[in-house]
Amino acid sequence: MREVKPKVTVLMPVYNGDKYLRAAIDSVLAQTFRDFEFLIINDGSTDDTQNIIDSYTDSRIKCHKQTNQGVAKSLNNGLKLATGEFIWRHDADDICLPEQLQTQLDFLKTHANFALVSTQIAFMSDRGRIAYDYKQPKDAFFNGQTFMKVERSQFNPFSPITHATVLIKKKVFDTIGVYRTEFKTSEDTDLWLRVIEHFDAAVLHYCSYFVRLNSTSATQIYKKTNTFYRDLAFQFADERTQKGTDVLLRGEPMPQPTEEVLEFKSKPLSNSKKGTNFRKDLLNFQYKVMLNAKDYQNVFKIIKISLKDGWKLSKTWRAILFPMLGDDVINIGVKLKSFLK
Repeated sequence: MREVKPKVTVLMPVYNGDKYLRAAIDSVLAQTFRDFEFLIINDGSTDDTQNIIDSYTDSRIKCHKQTNQGVAKSLNNGLKLATGEFIWRHDADDICLPEQLQTQLDFLKTHANFALVSTQIAFMSDRGRIAYDYKQPKDAFFNGQTFMKVERSQFNPFSPITHATVLIKKKVFDTIGVYRTEFKTSEDTDLWLRVIEHFDAAVLHYCSYFVRLNSTSATQIYKKTNTFYRDLAFQFADERTQKGTDVLLRGEPMPQPTEEVLEFKSKPLSNSKKGTNFRKDLLNFQYKVMLNAKDYQNVFKIIKISLKDGWKLSKTWRAILFPMLGDDVINIGVKLKSFLK
């Protein structure tokens, strides 16, 4: 008897993700669209990840165990194993509402010229509190439309496509190739830029996927490395537009980050003057997300860390107090100050 292949392969790589993995798996299994295989790539986890996967009896779950190889190689391994007509991504620490997959499939069914569709996301705290006002892309990106076709100009500099929400026709990879593992980060940006050179891609003005943030993670320390590889993805895309090829397609060596960029990753906060370190890695974004999500446990944690490191700085106090007051109160204060001059 001929084996019936699933419509969709759900692809979820995971490395030491036991803290949030069960919530992510439950989120996938709760989808209203049910014709899928659920391929979990255990990328050499040393925590309780495998035991969590093994605790499920749903026949749609297939687990591939491997030594640690990183996200890009894990996804490529998953693509080799996938049997679905479509590939749907889901991260191992995020959650989404039950209609997410069906909504994306419906779009591709009614818009046959599109090969990829992603959606808007909202951020949530590590404790699962959702900041509904903090979305990516922002509502203004859609200009009142139900979806936007992805264009090169929209990568300015961040991708309008959120990797974890992508539903893509598997045959696309036959044309453009897979994730290029030479990219240590931004391998997804490189992939989307290659996709839109050959196919139409869309972002839905629809938000039912929630990306989990660690409230005190210093993601800023990797900014220079991320920027280096993201800029390379743009450079390669421009080169393909002009010459039809790029460094990797020609088989040439991948440019590498300088020592300055690599050293920046491990550079600690300066302790030259206590109380004078502004924690922009926490206050510029994560703090505002936690406030909007009403996750006050994390709000107080960030305040405590930020004041310990930067209590002497007026901008630390402004960054803490102004988001609490809200835009309306601040605007009134600005107008009043201007009036009293």
